[in-house]
Amino acid sequence: MAMNEIQQQARKSAAERVARLRQQRADLVKKQEELSATVMTALAERDAVIADTERRAGAALKELASSGLSLAQAAQWCDLVDKDAARLVKLAAQPTSAEGASTARETVSGDR
Repeated sequence: MAMNEIQQQARKSAAERVARLRQQRADLVKKQEELSATVMTALAERDAVIADTERRAGAALKELASSGLSLAQAAQWCDLVDKDAARLVKLAAQPTSAEGASTARETVSGDR
């Protein structure tokens, strides 16, 4: 085998190896992107459930307070501190639209 053929074969092997490594990296990045999207979706779903649940709790707490109790007394009935009771009542007043859910999520994650 001539030296020129050996060099060509070595270059071809190197190029094939580099192409395989690039494809493996691209596959890994794609998998990482998909997993990242899965995590972010699950967290957004969790935040939406928490916001909805806390909004409903706030509405019930507000109704309990309007039944003749002060908010502090209603909070005691529910084993809540005044700060949490006020936060829940405030969440109950927020809209349930996508914009409101975003605000509620920020409130939920910001106060915890």
